[in-house]
Amino acid sequence: MNASQALQRFEDLPFPAEVELGSLVMTIGEIFELREGAVLRTDHPAGAPVALQVGGVDLAAGDIVIVDDSLSIRITRLSDNSKASSGGNGIS
Repeated sequence: MNASQALQRFEDLPFPAEVELGSLVMTIGEIFELREGAVLRTDHPAGAPVALQVGGVDLAAGDIVIVDDSLSIRITRLSDNSKASSGGNGIS
């Protein structure tokens, strides 16, 4: 069995993926003052691609879209990272 065949045995195994929408820095006082309806402004520019990370590694970038009332990501670029693109799943 080669490496690709071995990996295919696990292709249905769930693996957490994260979409990073941005970050911000808050003081403890600001955190204590949070209320429902508060709007937190991140450092991520509107319209800029967001990062899709799997296992803490950037896998792709994409645009935020709305699908059936849910925030979703449309992949616009796959990572050049050879580790992320060398699997037997057709991503290159």
